[in-house]
Parts: sequence; structure tokens; C-alpha cells
Amino acid sequence: MRISDEAVRRATGRTWDDWFRWLDDRGAARMSHKEIVALLREQGGVASGWWQQMVTVEYERARGLRVEGQSAEVGFEIGVSRTVPLPTGEVWRRLIGPDGVRAWLGDASPLRFEAGEPYRLSDGTTGEVRVVVAGERLRMTRRPDGWARPATIQIRLAPKGEKTIVTFHEENLPGPDEREARRAHYQASLAEIFASDG
Repeated sequence: MRISDEAVRRATGRTWDDWFRWLDDRGAARMSHKEIVALLREQGGVASGWWQQMVTVEYERARGLRVEGQSAEVGFEIGVSRTVPLPTGEVWRRLIGPDGVRAWLGDASPLRFEAGEPYRLSDGTTGEVRVVVAGERLRMTRRPDGWARPATIQIRLAPKGEKTIVTFHEENLPGPDEREARRAHYQASLAEIFASDG
């Protein structure tokens, strides 16, 4: 939910509509996120970095410059989590085992989970393992054939008593359609890998 007009006025001296008009008058609709932040800081009198970001994001949303799931830093992104009734060691074993990897990444065998290890899938997707902390987190790139830049996949495991929270996060996706496709992909992958575990 958006911060109230009164709260933004108290913090910055203007309401949302006042800010949107002020930014429109200065051509902000044609500026990058960083340029709008700088404009607010240098000409708008907004000293707080947090409020510079908030006003910029709300302006981008109001003018259709940003849509759900899109951030200025990492493009379109998606996160999917599931809590499974298994210890983190068992969850990790399943995720990086051949069947688990096929479910969430594709047929990348043989793939060693070591930093710097490259991989290639049969559909032309390429990538590289970047960070591995066994039993805790994994970070790697994924670049389907024809993409201008690679996406970044992160998997994190967090113990919760006798259970484990598994989170897949992917950023630098090219658009909202791919974002929704990847959300469905990770939901299905988690359901497949942990089908017998509730």
C-alpha cells in the first residue's frame, strides 16, 4: 500500500500529486531511475536517500515506467518460497542431486557446484556457478539463447526448527511474461522435488 499523502508531505514538503507534477515539469518521464533520484536530491530538496527512492518509485509507477515485479537495479525479478519438513542438509542434497537439478534448471549434467563452473543446457541456455555455500545458498547465472544479458538465480535455505524454508529468486529477467513463466516454473519444480513431503 502506498504511503499516505500526509506522510509524504510531512517528510518532503509535497503530496504525491505535487511531486508528480513537479517531476513532469522537469522531464522526469524521460529520465533514468538514477537521474530522477539525483533531480530530487539536487533540485527537489529531498535530503533523505530513502525518500528520494520512494518518490522516484511512486512516480515511475504512476507514469507507467515501472510495472509489478520490476526494479530499477535488477530488472524484472521473481521469488518463490516453500517450507518443507526436512533438515537443510537433506533439502540441499535433493536440490543439487541430478533429479533436483533437472527439475529447477534442466539437464545440465554433469554439473559441479563450484564457483566458476560453466554449464550448457540442450536448449542453448548457458551459465556459470558463481557462489556456493553448501547447505545454505547457491548463486548462478542463466542465459537462454538470444537473451541480451544473463539472469541470476539464487537459492537460499533457512532452517525453521525441524523444517527448512527453500527460496528461489531470479533477477534480470527481460519482461513480465518471463517473470510469470519463471514463477510457475519454480512452483512446479518445488512441488516435484518435494512431492512426498507435504
